[in-house]
Amino acid sequence: MRRSIPLKPLTYFHIGIIIILSLAVYGNSLYGKFLWDDKILIEDNAYVKDFNNIPKIFSENIGGGAAREIGFYRPFSIVTYTIDYSLWGLNVVGYHLSNIILHILVTLSIYWLVNILFNDKFLSLLTAALFAVHPIHTEAISYISGRTDPLAALFMLLCFIFYIKYLNSKGIAKCAIVLLSYILALLSRENSLILPILLLLYHFAFKKKFNIKDFFPVLVITFIYILLRLAALKHVLPQLSHPPLVQRILGFFDAITNYLRLLLLPLNLHMTYEYKLFSFVHPTVMLGAIISFSLLTYAFIKRKSDTLIPFSVFWFFIALLPVSNIYPLNAYMAEHWLYLPSIGFFLILAKGLNPAYKSKGFQVILTAFIISILVFYSFLTVKQNNYWREPIAFYKRTLIYVPHSLRVYNNLGTAYANIGKYKEAVESFKKALEINPKDAHVHFNLGNAYKAIGEHEKAIVSYKRALELSSSDISTYCNLGNTYIAIGQYEEAISSYQKAIEINPKFATAHYNLAMAYYHEKRYDLAILHYERSIELGEKPNPEFSKLLKLHQE
Repeated sequence: MRRSIPLKPLTYFHIGIIIILSLAVYGNSLYGKFLWDDKILIEDNAYVKDFNNIPKIFSENIGGGAAREIGFYRPFSIVTYTIDYSLWGLNVVGYHLSNIILHILVTLSIYWLVNILFNDKFLSLLTAALFAVHPIHTEAISYISGRTDPLAALFMLLCFIFYIKYLNSKGIAKCAIVLLSYILALLSRENSLILPILLLLYHFAFKKKFNIKDFFPVLVITFIYILLRLAALKHVLPQLSHPPLVQRILGFFDAITNYLRLLLLPLNLHMTYEYKLFSFVHPTVMLGAIISFSLLTYAFIKRKSDTLIPFSVFWFFIALLPVSNIYPLNAYMAEHWLYLPSIGFFLILAKGLNPAYKSKGFQVILTAFIISILVFYSFLTVKQNNYWREPIAFYKRTLIYVPHSLRVYNNLGTAYANIGKYKEAVESFKKALEINPKDAHVHFNLGNAYKAIGEHEKAIVSYKRALELSSSDISTYCNLGNTYIAIGQYEEAISSYQKAIEINPKFATAHYNLAMAYYHEKRYDLAILHYERSIELGEKPNPEFSKLLKLHQE
């Protein structure tokens, strides 16, 4: 029946289904507020608010615009926030819309890729539809800063598609798209480094001849990217402690069990899965190891008689390599890490559910079952989106699953502070410090909360404790200086600002605040000097302060 329908109308119909499904399940995410890392990456990020900062974006870590040192180099993702900010400022609807559009483009790319590989329209549609509506992806789509996953996935898929096209018929345009897509994927998220391995998988699974000449430019780009990344992150301090390698490997097997469970039955989804102790005899660890070795062995054996199973299984595990914790990460698993690997899972699931391979009597039942699965996943996605809409409710729900998470308590405190509930913020930060008294950033946030309610002495104690734990944090020095100004201790404020400038001479805010402190001390020449320097570095002029300084200018 499907063969009698002309190709183009059928394709357009399928594209329409994919777009409608994606919009239907993610439409209620549009009004979700900024949360988790959104404050650092967007709200407080000075770089996203001016296209002139793009060179800085490409030369620093992702936290550079908020004066934070974060160990990730994802400049193109920050550029997309810059584009968003130019269109809608800090209106969250626009950012969520961009994420939804990206998810649609990724889903369409999956449809395109599967059709190229297996020449089966229904298989392509079902794989894409399952991917579009599955709730495991809410962490990558409903969370604005989760954008790096769909952004990198989009360019990786485009690179893969045009690599196949290039192998089939050489051309400069196809080669250029392959290389540009790979570059943009790398600049979006570091997990794109496994793309060359995925390209090799195509040769392995589909028995295509491999020519190193076709592959050499990809390797050159990989090498250049690694150098750029190292240069951008040279000032970021490495994580001082992490679980030993054996624990991380056991954690990966535990994660495999949980990943497959969440893909099959996506219930109790939540942000952050923190490290815990694992043992060889733990059921989920043993099951994950057995499943992993069994699937990989079966796929390897099956490669002689099939292409879909080997391709899908190896895709799943290869795409998980960057988050396998061979190189230590800040968690042992995360739902958004499944965004790219899940394509392999959905491809196998779609193959098993494809009515074309069943008897006619069973096709009606199977079609009804497919619709039921899509409706079930869609319902769960819409429900999960609601959890992402209100930060305080989101963090409180997350604490049900990770009750000893310092980061969640810290974020809850920040959410309270953002709406002026500083006393509640103080309590949340204190709970975070009960978990780890040596977290400098929580002490910094606690100091901010104390300052906001006028408890300046407690704020100073918190800031000083933060600096004992992290002596190079310029934001802490600045806020300590601001607190000293609030209680009239201008010399101490000057000392704090000077230390911030010693660490980063181009920190405009520190120069501006130092100018204010010098003005209060009636050291007008120095006030003028640092005020003018702050303007040169990008601080917005203060007309009233400018007038006051002119009165004392020689």
